[in-house]
Amino acid sequence: MISFHTVATSTAESAVIQVENTVEKNKLVPDAACVNYLITEDAEPGLDLVDVVEKHGGNCPGDPETQPRLFSVYVDQKTKQMISDKDDPVEGDFTLLVPDK
Repeated sequence: MISFHTVATSTAESAVIQVENTVEKNKLVPDAACVNYLITEDAEPGLDLVDVVEKHGGNCPGDPETQPRLFSVYVDQKTKQMISDKDDPVEGDFTLLVPDK
């Protein structure tokens, strides 16, 4: 699990930072402090998968033994273009996700 604001040292870290910044800037979750980002490198050829999941425990409500997935984001390793199922995580319909600027 990676969740921080730093300079990326790998493609995977870069993908997580890009998704995290976009999620926070676009307010895609009610409380950015209560989510984690799980990376699967090369989930598809040339694509990293970042799952945005609930974080429980501490100041975040919910069972600390669980981390339900909220939505997923695929990040193209070369172009950095993102697609996400944020609008339909149940069906998994992916649409373009514009990065923060």
